[in-house]
Amino acid sequence: MSSYPLRRLFLNLRARYHVWSGRRAYRLGRIRVADRHFREALASGVESFEAYLLLGKIYFRENDLARAATCFTMARNSDPARFTSEGFPEDFIESLRERTDAAAASRRADGSGRPEYRITIETASRGPQKRPDAAPPPRGKLGDFASRDEWLRHRDRPAIRPGEGGDIDWDAEAKRLFGE
Repeated sequence: MSSYPLRRLFLNLRARYHVWSGRRAYRLGRIRVADRHFREALASGVESFEAYLLLGKIYFRENDLARAATCFTMARNSDPARFTSEGFPEDFIESLRERTDAAAASRRADGSGRPEYRITIETASRGPQKRPDAAPPPRGKLGDFASRDEWLRHRDRPAIRPGEGGDIDWDAEAKRLFGE
């Protein structure tokens, strides 16, 4: 008996495991883990519509439009009917490629090769906002905080209200932060 069918079976099972694990991680919001699993599934040599589609959504979410367009194209090529049923506009992939080309042209325009960052702060005052209570927030409801530890470190500080920070030169702060 040849080892080729066994190898193909093993790669197929491995790809299914990675697609399943990637789907689960994506649903749980563990984007980096999902990204790794989907790339592993595709590296196994299996054409998976779901892996391409969710990987495209991950790259779109990370604003990596060139890779997102490539993944969406592969998803459309692997199963055109399912891609159409997902509800994407007909020119969605082309618009991603145009946005990528426009971003590359704007980066080249100033000669630095780096994107230009613009930060806009709303300065309209809406009255005082409540300060978070000293009690820890309910599990899974941390608001703007990434973790409970971060919330614990900053719980004694007052909340930032609209209008605060309007007098800060954000371009200079970004240059200082990014070492430009």
